Amino acid sequence: MAAGSHPAWSRLFRRWRRPFLTAEEKELIAKAIGEMESLTSAEIHVHVTSAPAKPDILALARRKFFELGLDKTDGRNGVLILVSHLEHRFAVWGDEGVHARAGQPLWEGARKVLLEDFARRRYAQGIEACVRQVGRELAALFPKRGSAPGRNQLPDEVSEL
Repeated sequence: MAAGSHPAWSRLFRRWRRPFLTAEEKELIAKAIGEMESLTSAEIHVHVTSAPAKPDILALARRKFFELGLDKTDGRNGVLILVSHLEHRFAVWGDEGVHARAGQPLWEGARKVLLEDFARRRYAQGIEACVRQVGRELAALFPKRGSAPGRNQLPDEVSEL
């Protein structure tokens, strides 16, 4: 069968071949994570996956949250922003400490930010904006103690698989 006969497969193949985020975009996101984590004791992590997230991307995010060790943060206040780049779907998963203090409004705000930029195909900008939105909320709920920098428990770099 010719590659041009199925445009959907062709688009999927092109997405798979080119990087979802450039090195510069990853650096921009990592910088945003570092800036936001400098205001809070919480941890934020972004993970990009090519694994199929259907039918339940939240289940995939939950599994990846534990695989990455976000459940082991000191204050049980880790947050994962997971993006399935082949499907352009996402999920935001937070530990029990975050959910107990922030509740559903935090997740709805993060979802709204990502949806707006993803609809415009501004993926890196959407992820960065989501990191900043979540970071501001976490800073209010889990502020840094004193002027000393907190312990960065997870790398700020975007992980991929």
